[in-house]
Amino acid sequence: MGLIDWLLGHLIPDNTGSSKPMAKGNQTDSGGGVAVLEAPPSEEAHADVETAPAEERWWAPEGVDLTEPVEPCRPDLTTEARAIENTLVSHFDGHDLSMPPLPSVTERVLRRIRDGKSSLAQVANNIADDQVIAAEVIRMSNSALYRGLHKTTSLPGAVTRLGAKAIRTTMLNQSMRAAMFSKKGSDNELSALVWYQSLAGSCVLRGLAKLLKMDEDEASLVGLMHDIGSVIVLRFVEEHEKASQTLLDVTNFDYLCYEAHQEFGELVAEAWKLPDKLKSLASSHHLYPAEDDPLRRERLMVILSDMICAMLGYAPPASYQLMETQVVEDLKLKNRPSFETFLANLPEEVEDALLSFGAVPGSPVIQEGDDAPSGVLPGWLRHIRSVRAE
Repeated sequence: MGLIDWLLGHLIPDNTGSSKPMAKGNQTDSGGGVAVLEAPPSEEAHADVETAPAEERWWAPEGVDLTEPVEPCRPDLTTEARAIENTLVSHFDGHDLSMPPLPSVTERVLRRIRDGKSSLAQVANNIADDQVIAAEVIRMSNSALYRGLHKTTSLPGAVTRLGAKAIRTTMLNQSMRAAMFSKKGSDNELSALVWYQSLAGSCVLRGLAKLLKMDEDEASLVGLMHDIGSVIVLRFVEEHEKASQTLLDVTNFDYLCYEAHQEFGELVAEAWKLPDKLKSLASSHHLYPAEDDPLRRERLMVILSDMICAMLGYAPPASYQLMETQVVEDLKLKNRPSFETFLANLPEEVEDALLSFGAVPGSPVIQEGDDAPSGVLPGWLRHIRSVRAE
């Protein structure tokens, strides 16, 4: 099954945060109105949903009592890592910083979508200039959510079926992949860690959006792009590795990404002319949002998604008592049977999605329709972290 098929068939796939509050109340939405974190819809109809056996409750690991994300401790950086850190900090203002460029086709399509005046036929004409993106658009249009009674094989028909939001996500998805893997001398292992973390975040946020009755395409895009600044860190690391002929260990890399990716995320979002909402989330998503944050719910979802990805093996590892966290409480997900069912199915579904998306160099390859042993991809990512540990 393809990534989009799984996303749409299974997980169904501006403003800064401030200090953490405990009280709850009305929230102001990004349009200036009032958005209330509503109580969850009645789930009486789901009363017969069986909870997962204790040994399968990965979200409630034994012997773990951590309930809040914690800032990683600064490791004893290697000489190479300290040199990279100094270079990163010197570029926080964006001066002389070379941004990963958007492919020309992507830039033209996004510009048409932004101006809101172009027809979908004009968008399709631009996409036709890139065969890889065109094939992805057609594949997405035939996925579970978007397909009609008949399969479409024409690009204009696929673009019309998808609409602007899904097209935008596809274009940015391809742009991120190109930024990470197309450059000569790429560190494919570190690139894979960043790439799969972004894809996993997109999957998780899409599923959360369905539970919270929010726009799933918008949430998926937030999951994909909120850590976009890590691409800049990756590029500096690769340049240093090439010059020094040494590989950076993952502990140091993870810390440098955490330290710098929000600053660079804002710069990339501005360079790529991403919506203000995405720019705000990319630049500040680690601080717990205040009650009056217009993007409070989105920030809470990002925090929860990051915690989930860490527990599933797609981000720097960490363990939490997920149901006891403040973010689950504030999102009104605690004690919801549908949320526990979502969590129980999530590890296999995310892995299936990412394995079928298209392998990066060195990663496991599972052909469409094949059954893969559970844990293949997270195990491979953990292996990278292990062998490249300091």
